[in-house]
Amino acid sequence: MGILKGGDGHRGSGSRRSRFRSVPILDSDRLPSPIFMALFALLLAASPVRAIETDQFYAWGRTIRDSTDVLNARVNAGIEDVLAEINAGAHRDRCTCEDVVGRIVSRFRYLLFWRPELWAMNTSLVDRVPSTPEEELRYRKEYLYAHTSPWDTVRRMPPSPTIEAAGVRFGTDKLTHFLSEGYLQHRWRSGYVRKGLAPAEAEIRAIRRGMLVERTVLGMTSSGVFSPADLEANYAGMRFYDGLCDQASPVLRKTDAGWRLDRPLDLREWVTPEWDESWQPNVYTARRWRRLQPALREYCPLLDDPAVRARREAYRARDSETPSERVLADFARRGRLPDPAIFSIERVCENRGRWGTATDLNRLPPPN
Repeated sequence: MGILKGGDGHRGSGSRRSRFRSVPILDSDRLPSPIFMALFALLLAASPVRAIETDQFYAWGRTIRDSTDVLNARVNAGIEDVLAEINAGAHRDRCTCEDVVGRIVSRFRYLLFWRPELWAMNTSLVDRVPSTPEEELRYRKEYLYAHTSPWDTVRRMPPSPTIEAAGVRFGTDKLTHFLSEGYLQHRWRSGYVRKGLAPAEAEIRAIRRGMLVERTVLGMTSSGVFSPADLEANYAGMRFYDGLCDQASPVLRKTDAGWRLDRPLDLREWVTPEWDESWQPNVYTARRWRRLQPALREYCPLLDDPAVRARREAYRARDSETPSERVLADFARRGRLPDPAIFSIERVCENRGRWGTATDLNRLPPPN
């Protein structure tokens, strides 16, 4: 059993090498309290602001201009604004590096959206699919999650459009995952290190904790969708924040003139093919999968499209095993989640005309 992400970009292709190597079983499997989960679910249901799901398959066959430079400029401008405010203040000398990071996070935070994501969804500087109000209406009617009941949680939230940066297509929601959940995982990792854990073990624990959140309040429980691509953006964000105050080579540096940004953010350093949900398949509950699979089958003919094949070949050449994937493999091996390969476009197109094998069915969690 291995995590499948595309093979050679053609239906019927072989699976990738197995990624189910041993990962230490840690004790961070505690779920959030029922009260917290209930309150969060109420907030999620009442607020139509956070984009829950995205659909990169919908963008297949469509051209999207790369927006790396404008996204970099937007985030770096926000960081520089914060540094200028701190340096102009009376208490700049008292600020620790983590204090500065906290101010940066506060600048980007905005309810359930974060400002860079909201900006990317609305500015003409970022090319995206869909990009106009008319295309947005069509998208809502045709994207993977369109054919569900009116009471479906996913349909209460605006779907994330697809953008491109660093040669990878992904939903704008990944920007919030990078900056928001990435910061949470950075805080968790730092806390574990302060408690005496080795940095590598602290990192794994932070990833596992983020995975539990994705399985519950932010993913599987609330929407029937568990997104490994979200986890990859979370992990990249954690590493970004770790580097801001790294003791050996900090990105944020305190000088006689105040705080400065030594190395501006460049998304090329952080974005990987795993952010693309048409490459890194989601995991679904049985009920969600039954409704979604017929829509996914509609994309099978596009696996023969030269542009789609070229992109998937480029992804395969860049793809490498990540710490998040190793933790996910451990969850799947222990029966905590199904193997994401079950939900890949290659598997769906191989199984056209039938819902899935008996083995596949047995691996799925109960309906949500």
